[in-house]
Amino acid sequence: MRLIRSGRARGIAVVLAVLVVMMVADLALARVGGGQRYGGGSSGGGGGGGDGFGIIFYYLIQLAFRYPVVGVPLLIVAVFLFVKFGKHARSAQTGHTIQRAQRMSREQSAQQRQRNLEQLQQRDPGFQEQAFVERMNTAFLKLQEHYSKQDLTDVEALLSDGVRERFRLQLEMDRSEGIRNALESPRILSSRIVSVGSDRHFDTIHVEFKATGTDVDYDLKTGKKVRTNTSSPFTEYWSFMRKPGAQTLQKPGLVEGFCPNCGMHLEMTDTGKCGACDSVITSGEYDWVLTEITQEMEWQAISDPARIPGYSKMVQLDPGFSVQHIEDRTSVIFWRLMSAHFHNDPDAMRKVLHPDFMAEYAPRLRKQQDGSWVYFREAAIGAVEIQAIRPAEQDDGVDTVEVLVKWSARNAYRDGEGRSRGAGDKSIRPQLYVLGRKHGVTTPAGQSFRSAHCPGCGAPFEGGGTGSCDYCGRPLNDGSQDWVLMDVQSFSASRISAEAGGGIGRPATVPSEVLLAGMAAAMFIDGNVDEKEEKMLRDFAAARQISDETLEGILASVRSGENLPIPSTPQEAREILAAMARVILADGKVTRAENSMLVAYGAAKGMTPADVGLILNQQKVLLYREAKAAIKSMKGA
Repeated sequence: MRLIRSGRARGIAVVLAVLVVMMVADLALARVGGGQRYGGGSSGGGGGGGDGFGIIFYYLIQLAFRYPVVGVPLLIVAVFLFVKFGKHARSAQTGHTIQRAQRMSREQSAQQRQRNLEQLQQRDPGFQEQAFVERMNTAFLKLQEHYSKQDLTDVEALLSDGVRERFRLQLEMDRSEGIRNALESPRILSSRIVSVGSDRHFDTIHVEFKATGTDVDYDLKTGKKVRTNTSSPFTEYWSFMRKPGAQTLQKPGLVEGFCPNCGMHLEMTDTGKCGACDSVITSGEYDWVLTEITQEMEWQAISDPARIPGYSKMVQLDPGFSVQHIEDRTSVIFWRLMSAHFHNDPDAMRKVLHPDFMAEYAPRLRKQQDGSWVYFREAAIGAVEIQAIRPAEQDDGVDTVEVLVKWSARNAYRDGEGRSRGAGDKSIRPQLYVLGRKHGVTTPAGQSFRSAHCPGCGAPFEGGGTGSCDYCGRPLNDGSQDWVLMDVQSFSASRISAEAGGGIGRPATVPSEVLLAGMAAAMFIDGNVDEKEEKMLRDFAAARQISDETLEGILASVRSGENLPIPSTPQEAREILAAMARVILADGKVTRAENSMLVAYGAAKGMTPADVGLILNQQKVLLYREAKAAIKSMKGA
């Protein structure tokens, strides 16, 4: 539509120019003495401006004086077209610059990936990209096979504690409901390395898998199929990590079921060690370990951790501190909470919750009058992202890390016989996990992927009636050994406002679906979503790879009154609007549907369309400046 409008403006300008020239021809011809040639110069004249508007204005001003009845209206029309056409031109230039910066950034990311890959190969001459991908293809299919069998014994050595906890609980829930979920005939359509990174702690390789298969549920007692859902192709990103000093194996390793150190057929102990040589094989010291599986919608390459507030100071205090350990530890804590709700038993979380918070959280596990209790069915994590690190100011204080955990689930009921009922709609639940550790405690070497093991003796902890290690007796839940959960907060609009730095100039980086949920909750506070409003949401979701399932979860969250980041003050409302505007403007343009959604949100929070337009323009100017600076920086790189 914009191109059509611009074309019409040009057409009208041309017609206007012809009319003006025809009407003022007598003015030019009347000067028989040739005075119009006075002063010399070129007939090509340089000062007219784009599209001949300068000469048009020159004649229109003269016409307005000679024939005001005709000239003044034409002059007004010309000014209107000039302003409108110039505005479109400036807007197009801004959008083009933002798009160009993004394109250059993608190209630079590809170049950086190649440089990182070459540096990895220099440190590890045996590393070959294609051989690595083929090996991870084997890992992908092997994990699908064993998960479908509900038996992870032969693949546990490949997994970090966080991934292992996730798989174990999911399988336990399925078994309790009498089903076995399987992905039949899995097939990899394509796989490739999309990102390579290295720091002082780990080499990291992210592999994109495009695959397909048939999702089937079987009844455990009868073996009969109870549900078949032919899956459309899906995309996942698997993150593999190892220590920087590790070298590519010239023999079978974890993927193949052998100890990467001694080469013996692997029989892993419960402490994560090889039964033959006693090496800690799940530490990444010898081979790649799977640390995360990310869905396409949530995927983004790991950014520079130094940008996290407080990171640099924490690394000075604890040289072994790593983002990977925090994320893995948070995943372990999350799944322990899910297990406690599933079993209605607080023991699962005693070793990862601080005693003070345990006393507050445990009462949430309560039975209904009929003996059933609420648990979270089909729980899934969408994002685990560190928001801020806050080292203590005093030696006897507590260091804290604030982590955004975006997850979804259905509320359901379970009883002592293991029967489940009443699963509601799946809804998203963004929460802020506050992890704490006593100031001065440091991260032990090799602990990053062993987040469910005692840092002292290495023994696994499954639960139990105390917060201490069942083997060596050291306390695990007081922050003297590792990070423990101190609090769980809603990811509120005030949090977005705080991350914005106190102004709409630089809003927080928040997952798009979390922002969309907050906007929807504010727009439809009464829980009613009409067709037009729902279409706005669907258009936005579709344009940003937010799945229909996730959108349904957002709508379900609105209807059920879940704790979404609903703004409670005008400033918070403006922060969410600014953050959403940045998401929308990422491609340099705003569609009518997107603008309508922003206006609808603004109206719900007492903002006029002009207010919304002002914030939108502010963010566009900011992104334009950032894009120009980025282009300049990338050109100089």
